[in-house]
Amino acid sequence: MAQSVDPQWAKQVLDWWVQQADAALMDGRTRREHEFCQSGPRTDVMLERELQTRRVIKVILRLDSVGALVRPLGRHNFVELQTGLDLARRALGQLATAAESAQYITGTSAPTMAADSLHPLVWDAASKLWHDEHHGAAVQRAATFLNAHVQDLTGRRDVSDSTLMAQVFSANPPEQDKPRLRWPGDDKDLTVKAMRAGCCSSVRAASWRFGTRRLTVRATQRLRSRSSNWRSSARWHVGSTSASLPKPRLRRADHMDYW
Repeated sequence: MAQSVDPQWAKQVLDWWVQQADAALMDGRTRREHEFCQSGPRTDVMLERELQTRRVIKVILRLDSVGALVRPLGRHNFVELQTGLDLARRALGQLATAAESAQYITGTSAPTMAADSLHPLVWDAASKLWHDEHHGAAVQRAATFLNAHVQDLTGRRDVSDSTLMAQVFSANPPEQDKPRLRWPGDDKDLTVKAMRAGCCSSVRAASWRFGTRRLTVRATQRLRSRSSNWRSSARWHVGSTSASLPKPRLRRADHMDYW
């Protein structure tokens, strides 16, 4: 769970730091001339609360880490305060404007994906309908083309949709007239095993949820996510050795496999 901080208390902490830093940099002068000052009682008091202030700044600004706010300068009895002062003021600004920003800035910062970045097998089938705003039909057509592509790769015309995906990506050994699609590589390689397991679970989950004959579209905003599942499936199929070796070879006398 992400850390949070009470905004009123955080403001008190930051206000105190800004006041102390400004006063230390003034050091009896009528105006500020430097970003550093001489160490003394005022900076000693700041050091006592530096770690607390760093934690507050880190949480408010969502930083991975916050460096020293009181920075010694070489062997001289001077410390630099401006960097920490800027961070404290930035955190105060975030506290002051967070509510307003949340009111007027909506949406998510999660990564997005353009539809035309889908695998060509998927996008070529769906693009015309998608551009015409027929989103449900576009996803349906892409799923149908993907299903036909897998049938072509495996020679399986006796099954379709989720049943087809479940069988061709099954981790079980192949059977006569029931080839499997596998991520290429050494059977003993742990990475290869993980990729195969991921292919099997992801493709089967996608096909079970969005089978080409049973696909229903309830919201347009979910279509790109669905198409992304089909895109991954298409890439795994094309990436399988079976795609580059269309002729099956016998793995055992009675078992055929596409590798």
